[in-house]
Amino acid sequence: MQRAGCCLLYNICIGNVEIERTIVNSGGVTAILKALDTFATDSTIQEAGCIALHNLCAKSAENRKLAAKEEAIQRVIRAMKECSGSASVQEAACKAIINLTAKNMPNKILLGEQDGINVLLKTIQRYANNPVVMEAAVTALRNVSNKCINNINIIKVQSRLNILLTALENSLQHCQQNTAIQKAGCDIISYACVDKEFVNNYSDLTLTSIYNRLISDSYALPSRNS
Repeated sequence: MQRAGCCLLYNICIGNVEIERTIVNSGGVTAILKALDTFATDSTIQEAGCIALHNLCAKSAENRKLAAKEEAIQRVIRAMKECSGSASVQEAACKAIINLTAKNMPNKILLGEQDGINVLLKTIQRYANNPVVMEAAVTALRNVSNKCINNINIIKVQSRLNILLTALENSLQHCQQNTAIQKAGCDIISYACVDKEFVNNYSDLTLTSIYNRLISDSYALPSRNS
């Protein structure tokens, strides 16, 4: 019943702002979060709930604010932790994060404070061979780090960046047809490399070598000597 309810919510609100508004005003976000709380380890409900949040927050800044106020971000992060072995939950949760944090700096910062960066990196590490999950996770990480110095500082700790670089290198072999992964990976590295001291102090050439393998004509890594 709970899964059916979440599925109904995410299906009927796709692309219809008026229906979205009606759902939200009727307590739809609260109902979704209650289902996520009640069935925290049920992968089918977690997936459905995350997709519903993804759709409700796709085009509405107000829905993003409301969802964050009701601690939707914490629920999505928990879903990723509790259902780490479910590729479908990881994909749905990452897509929910993309929309929950779109053009919303407080939500980006909140995600970082709630261990969201580490959780995304674990998903990237675990699903580096899965192009669908990898694209969603790397895109989510790119979005939450874009113009967010708090999250960039978390990512560029060497142990975390090494996880990202290793997964991106692996994806070049297993997900080479997915340019979205490569472009998102380039963006994340570029955000970290805005800090030239970080670029100069990075301990080896892994950063440059992997970036150069990902790079397209639209991207450029700041020179270590510039």
